[in-house]
Amino acid sequence: MSESYDLVVIGSGPAGQSSASVASAFGHRSIVVEGQKPGGAVTTTGGAPTKTLREAALYFTGFHERDIYGVSMSAPPDVAPAKIRERARFVSEQLQRVIRGQIADWGIEYLEGAARIGPRRSVVVTLPDGAERTLFAKTIIVATGSRPLRPANFPFEDPAVFDTDNIFTIGRLPTDLLIVGGGPVGVEFTTIFNALGVKVKLCNREDRLLPMMDSEVAGRLAQLFEQWDVELFLGAGADAIDRGNGKLAVTLSTGATFETGAVLFAAGRVANTEGLGLEEVGVQLDGRGRIVVDEQFRTTADGIYAVGDVIAPSLASIAMEQGRCAACHAFDIPFKKVVDPLPVSAVYGMPEVAGAGFTEEQCRAAKIEYEVGRSELAITARGAITGHGGLLKLLFRKDDRRVLGVHCLGDIASELVGIGQMVIHFGGGLDDLNAVTLNTPTYSYAYKYATFDGLLRLKGAAIETTY
Repeated sequence: MSESYDLVVIGSGPAGQSSASVASAFGHRSIVVEGQKPGGAVTTTGGAPTKTLREAALYFTGFHERDIYGVSMSAPPDVAPAKIRERARFVSEQLQRVIRGQIADWGIEYLEGAARIGPRRSVVVTLPDGAERTLFAKTIIVATGSRPLRPANFPFEDPAVFDTDNIFTIGRLPTDLLIVGGGPVGVEFTTIFNALGVKVKLCNREDRLLPMMDSEVAGRLAQLFEQWDVELFLGAGADAIDRGNGKLAVTLSTGATFETGAVLFAAGRVANTEGLGLEEVGVQLDGRGRIVVDEQFRTTADGIYAVGDVIAPSLASIAMEQGRCAACHAFDIPFKKVVDPLPVSAVYGMPEVAGAGFTEEQCRAAKIEYEVGRSELAITARGAITGHGGLLKLLFRKDDRRVLGVHCLGDIASELVGIGQMVIHFGGGLDDLNAVTLNTPTYSYAYKYATFDGLLRLKGAAIETTY
């Protein structure tokens, strides 16, 4: 059985959905092929389940309120994991239904099965029952995502050694847990398990947490971890893990040794490019198995594009933009052909960490004359009411006061940086933030305080922010 389409998308995650939706909206017959569940990793093992786990931990433990009101509402260890798994499964299934419905509403066909690219831009799909369908396309977009890296020296066959996919199968909470990796995922799981009452150790080969984030903000997060008795081993990797005496014996690259009840490896992703027949049709892969693309997301094979984690790990929001741009380039659609080059990042821990634009390290490396304006969230009206602190900082040029970067640690950092991101994108500066009126009590009012602080620093004075 063979059929012809304008676009065949392999993968129904954010990148795949967005590319198919744009093509279909402009009249191009499209089909999405998915080997797992609608939404890909985001709805099965990635974004949605992890963020649900975070919300469940907040709910069960009263994490945000325990230091304010002195009340702990932690659920019994034998109850919390089961309820959290139940909630995560419910959210995942709900999102999968929503995404399947959206794909149908957009007029896109959906086909479940394992895809392999053949000659003449054909895609052979092996269906769950073993039958095959052959699809022919004017354009193919590969958006198959990624999976957790599993280093050979980690005994993943041990029932207490997890990656970020199978951690959701954990039964009773361990008394203590080693998390390997100080990037976004490692930080998120550290805050989750700490909130659930697990004694957490974290090791990271880098000498700091969140190397891609602003160092001051990352340093503030490290201070919080230390206050919460999270034991940090920075500049240290996990070289060996062995089972003995009912515990896991861990040896770090620094020579330090200790025992732990469980290990979670949360460092690195691997592109899902195996079994697609890519190299046979002329698609070049790099040394890490990722697809090589140009600025239009074209691969080295005519008519085949790639977006999302198969070209490089990124946020879902960036992958979606890549998908839209790829479809627009493929069919010459006048909708969106450039992904915003502004660096953006978000870590959904407790608290959140987010940033957009230049960090201080990048400003110094580029020899930019810059200044910083800061606002402590704890002494904004909203922060005083909630009892939660944090930091909002603005980096700006000294000469024209144009904003270069915004970085935040706080409850809703991932949303709060959006204001600064828009200012940067449209070339705005402190004068623009000074000109607008913002609601208070809100966290967003911290932009006013950071702006005032920055302007006064230009005059050699700093403001002591009050309500």
